[in-house]
Amino acid sequence: MNQLRTISPFVASKAILRSIIPMTEDNTLFEFTVEDDALRACRPGQFVQLWIPGVGECPISVCSGRVGDTIQLTIRKAGRVTGALFGMAEGDWVGLRGPFGHGFPVDRFSGKDLCLVAGGLGAAPIRSLWQYIIDRRESFGKLILIYGMRHSKHLLFRQEFQQLLRRKDMQVYLAAEDVVGPDLPPLEFQLGRVTDMIALTEVHPEFEVALCGPPIMYKYAVDGLRMKGIPDSNIWLSLERHMKCGIGKCGHCFVGGKFTCKEGPVFQLSELNTIPEVIECGSPRCQYD
Repeated sequence: MNQLRTISPFVASKAILRSIIPMTEDNTLFEFTVEDDALRACRPGQFVQLWIPGVGECPISVCSGRVGDTIQLTIRKAGRVTGALFGMAEGDWVGLRGPFGHGFPVDRFSGKDLCLVAGGLGAAPIRSLWQYIIDRRESFGKLILIYGMRHSKHLLFRQEFQQLLRRKDMQVYLAAEDVVGPDLPPLEFQLGRVTDMIALTEVHPEFEVALCGPPIMYKYAVDGLRMKGIPDSNIWLSLERHMKCGIGKCGHCFVGGKFTCKEGPVFQLSELNTIPEVIECGSPRCQYD
């Protein structure tokens, strides 16, 4: 048996590509076998640096809440590194550094009623949280999951959502602006946006809310949550910024006096009220390179 090890955050550890599962036209679920103890201790909302020798490195949010011998990453083909990964096969290896950043405050969430809100690819880090919660379901209160997208064909984790919709211990809302045509999956979609689903839910001011999606969504989602009486101290946002090093040295992710890679990517909304561009940004900044 190989002895487990913890490697310096400056050095990538070897990870074997175990499975490749296409999810949508441009998003794929990659599962890696890992031996690094630090990676095995990844918490919901944290991210890793994916390194491909001779190509480069990029940050990817961990989308699995059940991290152990394997770790899962949902990746969109968008640049040099991700493009090279899409050309790899099962059995190939990459380097992973991390995990980095502060994830969702799962200890604070314990015993609380929770609302998880995801838009588009933001479902990936939110998935790490809902899997973590479901595996410890008795430790949490009510659970509401809202996931919005432009078209039903963009749905991630389709088979998993078929199971989630059948659960009796949570409420799941799937919203799409377009659910017409042959791509309509056998799931209960509602026509609309994330904000429409927030208005429908029976959340109260004691709920804790985890939010992740394109930056343009944040302002409207936050406004909807505030109208429900949710205080800013109970709203947690996972920010997308162009992170490079993962340790606060390169400065690419610096915004409003904070290094997103070190002090985030998950922030309490009350921490961000002095940085208006965070929730009023009109154009998303891609985290992939």
